[in-house]
Amino acid sequence: MRPTDRPRPVCSLLLLSLAAATIAAAAPAQQPLPQQPRQQPPASSPPAQPPAAEVGTRLPEVLVTESETGGDRDLEEVPIDHGGGRDLIGPREARTSGAMNIQELLRRSPGVFLQEETGSDSLPNLSLRGVTNGAEGAWRSINLGMYVDGIPLAPAPYGGPGNSLFPFTLERVHAVDIQRGGGAVRYGPNNVSGVINFLTRPIPERTMVHTRLRYDTFENASLYAATGGTEGPLGVLVEAVYKDGETFRDGGDYTIENYALKSSYRLSDSVRLLGQFETYEDDTHLADGLSLAEYERDPKQTLSPQNRFRGEQDRANLKLEWDVDRDTLFELITYWYDGNRTFFLGSPTFYGLTGNLQFIQTTPRPMRTAAVQPQLTHSYAVAGGTGELHVGLRYLQEDIVRTVSRYFPNGTSQIRRSEEQYDYYTASAWIENTFRLDDWTVTPGVRLEYVQIDAKNRINGVGVEKNFTEVLPGLTLARRLTETWSLFGGVQSTFAAPQAPQISITSNPQDVSAQYAWVYEVGSRTRGLDGLLGTDVTLYHIDYSDRLVQDPNQFDVFVNAGSSRHRGVELALTSELGAIGLAGVELWGATAWNDSKFTDGEFDGNRFAGAPRWLASWGARYRHESSGVWLSIDGSYVGPAFTDAANTRNLTANGTAGIRPSYALWNAGIGWDTRLGDTDEFTLIIGGRNILDEQYFEPRTARGIFPGAPASLVFQLGVTHTF
Repeated sequence: MRPTDRPRPVCSLLLLSLAAATIAAAAPAQQPLPQQPRQQPPASSPPAQPPAAEVGTRLPEVLVTESETGGDRDLEEVPIDHGGGRDLIGPREARTSGAMNIQELLRRSPGVFLQEETGSDSLPNLSLRGVTNGAEGAWRSINLGMYVDGIPLAPAPYGGPGNSLFPFTLERVHAVDIQRGGGAVRYGPNNVSGVINFLTRPIPERTMVHTRLRYDTFENASLYAATGGTEGPLGVLVEAVYKDGETFRDGGDYTIENYALKSSYRLSDSVRLLGQFETYEDDTHLADGLSLAEYERDPKQTLSPQNRFRGEQDRANLKLEWDVDRDTLFELITYWYDGNRTFFLGSPTFYGLTGNLQFIQTTPRPMRTAAVQPQLTHSYAVAGGTGELHVGLRYLQEDIVRTVSRYFPNGTSQIRRSEEQYDYYTASAWIENTFRLDDWTVTPGVRLEYVQIDAKNRINGVGVEKNFTEVLPGLTLARRLTETWSLFGGVQSTFAAPQAPQISITSNPQDVSAQYAWVYEVGSRTRGLDGLLGTDVTLYHIDYSDRLVQDPNQFDVFVNAGSSRHRGVELALTSELGAIGLAGVELWGATAWNDSKFTDGEFDGNRFAGAPRWLASWGARYRHESSGVWLSIDGSYVGPAFTDAANTRNLTANGTAGIRPSYALWNAGIGWDTRLGDTDEFTLIIGGRNILDEQYFEPRTARGIFPGAPASLVFQLGVTHTF
């Protein structure tokens, strides 16, 4: 089903622009392309045009292999002329944030909202720009794309894009690239609100050993170890994470293990092989939700001691890089992952309260994904300007099996949903071209998507087939007004094919359509006064049609809730006070206003569940350069939000609906980073989380109230030895 109001002229214009760009890229360059790095012009001069060879310089998308120092330089700040809302969390901030989990690390970025569930890295519920599932209490980060080194994290990017299996850990985060807004041309579907790309530690040039220990007063402990180096053409990095603890809830104990091997091999001066293999295991007891009365009595307790989550996944990717010539890079990327996740949930939800456990329901989901992706990047100079042409293809296949069983106290069992097989066959092609002429940067692009879905019940043989063919155009532009100030804007389109849980395998299946969105944004970015003031302001508007939400009264039944509109403003400020004599002092703040509503259908005019109007974050840091001692304080504010699409106002007795009150959290930390000689580094951190002990919670449809984490202390010790 297609929206009838799609602006097809935009697509035609983009195709014509891209055709012209392809011809221009194929034409001989009018002048030699300089190899030297760009020289900064005098402050009074007009901004110089970057050489074509530099156009291809970009943040790493698949495997980070730069030296530690070089990688950090690349991750300091967003380019002034980037064409959309974007943030970078650099290596130092990632190491010293004191965050409990990956979700908390992202609070600094405007527009990021999280719903706590486990207290660990398991089961993240992240949303950007108010785009949640709309009616469900847990959205599993489903409307944004999450990646590690450019490889999708979702266990099945098309059929199972929700991160109910999240095979990554906070300890392995080296930096984070947060691209808000649509990114369908480069990244594909299911990223209507943005893309979060976690970058892992680069392979070091010199052999090193690093160990980091972390412990908090909730008795959560983690050990991270990494070792590797580069010898001749071969580079290797091994990473290991082991973590366990109790979280802040009774019955919330968990064990997570995450291991990775990264390698690079230079076959010649122009050809490189990069590879990565990872394993992940998660065994988490789920403290689950509480009724309002039980939350008021003891928010740390659990009433569901049988509830549990188990997940495991093996992941591998291989990338061939070939410098065809000085201006052309060919890449062949392949990736594969195979895993399973199972929830063990008791019924009724509050069976601890009644003492009447009726059954435990299990939902195993074996999911396997394989993809191959060739792509070509060509930099060129033509007609006094420069450009970068990027074209690519991807074939991706998914295999998902869904089974639902119930186990009763008397030892009997019942299969409620029997071995349903979902096979997704997808093919993508995209072309994107960045033009740079004088102070303008214009990037048109278009992506073609074909998705074929074959669903079949293995027991009775009933099958359902669906297919979708989509043309998804996008256009961004930026104008550099001065060397330190730019304006930008863009329009992107994206879609989401029906997921496996949304497709009923019956002789008369539901007619479930795909979901479509158009994302519009305009903004301004400044960097000036020797770092004294940096600003990012973005206005956005998202039109999202054919929203599929789960019927709260029927198991595994999804309904078309109509269209939704998401609009808002994001503001981020940064300031380094060295220019006024306060060396080592950094201030930052971010705020976001969002208005997310259904615009037709049953919930017309209602606010989106889990989408607060206001979000804010702030912080200050002082670092004494010579001693390495630093102090920091930061905080965040989350406005009130509805729990359900019906916009129930009063909190219900079972805690499954009603307005969630606003809350504000404050954190503080002190640390010491020092280098001992040329070979050793030492890091010590003591941090306080929620130091004012704010009481806050998240109501969740069908599960009850999930308390937030109370005050805690975290201790971290890191040692690095370089040979």
